[in-house]
Amino acid sequence: MIIAISTNMNDLDQPVSENFGRSQWFCLYDTDTENMKFVENIAGSAKQNAGVKTINFLLEQNVDTVISGRFGTITMVLLREKNIQIIIPQRTKILSEIINQLKN
Repeated sequence: MIIAISTNMNDLDQPVSENFGRSQWFCLYDTDTENMKFVENIAGSAKQNAGVKTINFLLEQNVDTVISGRFGTITMVLLREKNIQIIIPQRTKILSEIINQLKN
């Protein structure tokens, strides 16, 4: 399973981004292989429909689950339609903290 975690910098010491569609980067973590990579969210700077464009970008990455601080209403509907699980942390978390939890 591939999990996309939104962030604004490509660094494991960064917090999860508060805005899914406008996040600058995603940390992609593969739970099967435990491989991880950062990909720049080219849709994050879109003038309109950043959330929709971000979803399409992540679908190309074969993402199954997304973690972010906040999702727009339309974005949440579309993610559910695409059978992509949505996770919103209850408190601000650092990427490395989430990766460590996923490994256990």
